[in-house]
Amino acid sequence: MNNRFHHPVLVCVMAVILFLGTSIPAHSQSAPPDIRPLSLSQAVTLALQNARNFRLSQAGIARAEAERQQIAALFRPQVFTGTGLAATKGFPLSIEGSAPSIFQLSTNQSLFDRNLSNLEKQAGKMRDAAAQSLEEKRDDIAALTASVYLDLDRSLRAITFLRFQSVSLSFIEEMLQQRVEEGLEPPLESARAALETARINSNVVMLENRIAQLDFQLRDLAGITEPVSIETQAVNIPPLEPEQSPDRLYALARERHPGLAALEEEVRAREFQVRSEQGTRWPRVNLVGQYGLFSDINNFSDYFRRFERHNATFGISVMVPVYERERYSARLSKAEADLEDARARLEETRSALSRRAHELWAQLRQQDAALEVARLELTVAQESLDATQALYEEGKVSRLALQQDAAAETRFHIALLDAEFQSSQSRIELLRLTGQIRTTLP
Repeated sequence: MNNRFHHPVLVCVMAVILFLGTSIPAHSQSAPPDIRPLSLSQAVTLALQNARNFRLSQAGIARAEAERQQIAALFRPQVFTGTGLAATKGFPLSIEGSAPSIFQLSTNQSLFDRNLSNLEKQAGKMRDAAAQSLEEKRDDIAALTASVYLDLDRSLRAITFLRFQSVSLSFIEEMLQQRVEEGLEPPLESARAALETARINSNVVMLENRIAQLDFQLRDLAGITEPVSIETQAVNIPPLEPEQSPDRLYALARERHPGLAALEEEVRAREFQVRSEQGTRWPRVNLVGQYGLFSDINNFSDYFRRFERHNATFGISVMVPVYERERYSARLSKAEADLEDARARLEETRSALSRRAHELWAQLRQQDAALEVARLELTVAQESLDATQALYEEGKVSRLALQQDAAAETRFHIALLDAEFQSSQSRIELLRLTGQIRTTLP
């Protein structure tokens, strides 16, 4: 069992650390806030529930669906009623295309229209693209929340080691100052020790500010309005599986990345847009009907052989485009340009995903190797501190040497925390890239 903290000097140091932790608030507040334990899964769930920018995407989905329904409604009967009652002098002229009537009823339904049918399909695909974009934003929020959470967890752990290192360096500075006064060390050594202490104290202040910012950002993401301080829990992000390769990661990204799926749906929508413009050259067939209740005050009996009060027309209207070449060519060219633009963005996104998959794979391998080095360095530092403590208890080394080894071990603790954080960050990005962020996070 490691007993390096049993020495009176180190016990004193830890007591000072505990005193600092209880008497000096981490967020520079007049009174310490309440503590709220929060797991990573809880933070992500709250962030997804609280995300304000989802409303724009949801509005886009609703808008695209409403447009699709509006076009689809034209293939169902449309019924209108009203009146065209009017006084007539002379021949009964039409009002808005209909004879004057006490009551009128008209209906219209599209039976065949390639332009409208493809527009409906285009709107449906744009709705699907908007839905995939919403899923992409959900993944982005989950990844951002996880990143902030891990950074806060790393910072909260590191601040304890930094404060311990600050106290250790203060002891070293005092010892060196005493040795300088006794003529055992040159004054430069005391100045160097003071500089190291000042650097660590500056890092402590900087990290305290960082913790305050991360705590606020996490509470803002999660929608926590109470003035509480978040207490994180240890998180283990799943490592990269040994059989994974850059090509396999890219295949997963192509299959599951919602941003790529949104672009694929947009390309299909643009294809239907081109077909819609091409469909304007086809005949349009509508089912039409009209009923009118006439009055003889409009002089119908004066100009027609027989007056009929109830009148109805029902049949099929066929419209055949004959010539609109310039207009058709312009609309078709625009639709084809939009399609090419969507295809180009899709190909660029696929290339970017492939590059990013290769980069993350190499980055994770390098970070895992660096993480192993950091673990071994900490192990060596701990064993070195144990050996120095044993020598100190035997009176073979000075207290200065013991404090220097303790400060060195603290630096390796912080280095290990940083290495673990960098590796976890890359894993989170990889999970987001392959569309697994919300299903894999612990």
